[in-house]
Amino acid sequence: MGDILYRDTGKFTPDRLVADNAIPLTTKGITVAAGQGTLKRGTLVGPGEDGSYRVTGSAEKDGGGKTCCDCILADDVDTSGEDAVVTAAYVTGSFNRGAVILAEGADIGSYETDLRRLGIFLKSVQEY
Repeated sequence: MGDILYRDTGKFTPDRLVADNAIPLTTKGITVAAGQGTLKRGTLVGPGEDGSYRVTGSAEKDGGGKTCCDCILADDVDTSGEDAVVTAAYVTGSFNRGAVILAEGADIGSYETDLRRLGIFLKSVQEY
């Protein structure tokens, strides 16, 4: 037998975002609005009026006057450029409530019912 070649495709660092596998993780491609800086994996985002995604809890509101929530970023995203960025986001799954990121001052509890209806469930994960 010949040598087996391994290719380094990146490193996975556990971040405790995903709480468990009771709810299947599914993703979709989204366009994140430019000008939000670097958004971290685990950031809760929702579509603005133009359809591009923004951090939940930010000034962008949906038609009902409440900031949208729709999905959780699966990867870090740099939006500091002029153009919007296409990336992946989780649309279903079970996530650690302490690892989900919102805009400063926003409360995850105010979005939990909406997220549950979408198939995103939040759990408190005990740190060790």
